Amino acid sequence: MSFFEHFKSGNVILPTNLLFHFKDIFKSADDFLVWQFFYMQNTTKMDDLAPSQVAEALGKTVADINRSISNLTAQELLDVKTIELDGEIEVIFDASPALSKLDALLYQPNETMPQAQPQVTNTFKDLVADFERELGRMLSPFELEELQKSLQEDHTDPDVVRAALKEAVFNGKTNWNYINAILRNWRREGITTLRQVEERKLAREQQHQAEVSVSDDFLNAMNLWAD
Repeated sequence: MSFFEHFKSGNVILPTNLLFHFKDIFKSADDFLVWQFFYMQNTTKMDDLAPSQVAEALGKTVADINRSISNLTAQELLDVKTIELDGEIEVIFDASPALSKLDALLYQPNETMPQAQPQVTNTFKDLVADFERELGRMLSPFELEELQKSLQEDHTDPDVVRAALKEAVFNGKTNWNYINAILRNWRREGITTLRQVEERKLAREQQHQAEVSVSDDFLNAMNLWAD
């Protein structure tokens, strides 16, 4: 299994080879240190990690951290994506590109690295079929591993995963990061069943209707103008 695959499977140990090939991948020690914070976020249950938190931990300014983030993204060592979820903007940091660079340094092009295959169960197989039908494409190996991880490690109800998939498709956001952000948001709200998802949706619809409803006083005033 490659270092990139270890990362995707939840390995939280920093590869030793990354230290010995530090100068071949990172331009500065500061960039490497900042990258490690997002590596930690990706490989643990930490949901949020703001640049200000990194700056405070390292004794640097937020501008310094943002500069390192820009350097890392420009060198294709960190992937930064911005998504909109429930009207709020969420930034997702993906530290895995640096490990792809490490794999490229260590493995020759003609070498075949063993591929990790997700365990196939009927529930998982049915869920994959639903995803591929809704998305209109096959899932990538990364998406398959993340989907299985959501079921086995996070113990997410498959019907809740399907609900997140439908919401993502409805919003035109057909990528795993967006779907995972929906699931993460629901977990934070204590939503673990399909019934809770439906109740939440109903409550939001009722709230929206209440916000746009017209008062009786306004209607009476309009009637006066009609006379």
